[in-house]
Amino acid sequence: MRIELLQGRFPVSENPGLDSTDPRFDDIATLVQTGLHIEAANLSEALLADGIYDIRLICYFLYGHWLEEGLSSLFDVITCLNNVLENWEAIGPVNKREKNVAKSLDWLFKQLLKKIQYEENKNTPLWQQWQARFNTDEINNILELGETFRLGLNHRLEDEVAAIAGLWSKIEQWLKVFQQLMYRPAKPADAKPEPLDNDFIEADVLPVTAIRTAGLEIESSYHMELLLKKLAVFERLLQEEKFSRAAVIAVDINETLSNFDPRIYFPKIFESFVRLQAINFEELSVHAENQNSPQWQVMQDWLKVDVDSFINY
Repeated sequence: MRIELLQGRFPVSENPGLDSTDPRFDDIATLVQTGLHIEAANLSEALLADGIYDIRLICYFLYGHWLEEGLSSLFDVITCLNNVLENWEAIGPVNKREKNVAKSLDWLFKQLLKKIQYEENKNTPLWQQWQARFNTDEINNILELGETFRLGLNHRLEDEVAAIAGLWSKIEQWLKVFQQLMYRPAKPADAKPEPLDNDFIEADVLPVTAIRTAGLEIESSYHMELLLKKLAVFERLLQEEKFSRAAVIAVDINETLSNFDPRIYFPKIFESFVRLQAINFEELSVHAENQNSPQWQVMQDWLKVDVDSFINY
């Protein structure tokens, strides 16, 4: 899709946007309601090319562009939205412009969050493709543009700014968590974790990339591979009666265990939990404020003794 249609200066017309009774808008709205978002984006693109800068069309178009290009195109989405706010007088419909902009942004951000959650929870091929094509630098660029977007919202919207800024904050929170979970120390593809001292080890100890327990395969991380290697080295040094070196590794392992964070060592297990918690932070916080109440304590006791009935009741 021609994302350049939403870049640069927009010409200002006397009555920008489409009337709600315009059959062209009805056709696009029908496609959106039936879930045909790419088709709706294509029709919106044609109208944008004609210089019709309707915020509803803009959001339909941006969502379709994002669906085609993937997570990294959030950069395009937020860049274009910043440009929309800068070209405020060219944006329609003019009647109740602020409410129309807020309503359209609300739709766009909720669609983004809904799609991300679905693909992530199902671990679909599309989700795996998104992960492969996204990097931390792109996330930083999006977050930086998000600050500009928030300032623009404060300038253009009044009563509606809190709700829209809140939705964008959910996307930002998710991006930050995603960035933490996808981060790995840079190392060559054939590199192996380094021991504490090159003299400690004369033979290779193969790193472990997955752990099988109770029929479940758990994908580990670089940090876990390094810990397992240290454990194996510790046993070997004791067998070889190299006690001074074994003592050094023992202290190092104990320090690791005292600060053990399973999210770092088994990120894939906690990935969905951390992300969903970030995305739904505001809703969860409302209820978490009641954790000192008697009802909360009773519910917590119930969870401890029977998680199945707690879920299914």
